[in-house]
Amino acid sequence: MKYHPRTYMITAPMIVRGLFDSKSPEGLLLEKAACGKIRLVAKPVEWNKVLWLLVNTFKDNAGKPLIFGAKLGEIHKALPIEFR
Repeated sequence: MKYHPRTYMITAPMIVRGLFDSKSPEGLLLEKAACGKIRLVAKPVEWNKVLWLLVNTFKDNAGKPLIFGAKLGEIHKALPIEFR
């Protein structure tokens, strides 16, 4: 019989909190998902919210985004979350 980890829904605020505070409950969820102990699922709109935050927060002195294009794709793939 194939193992299916328990699935949890996650939102953009939860993702951000988990990324920036590894000791938070959300951070622990991300860690468990990365280890395959649980499965995290989010709607695509939640990734759009995280994307907006990254692009609009991390800017250089001229106001240009520091994270864009392929790097955003890498971040998306590295997250232990299924966006569907």
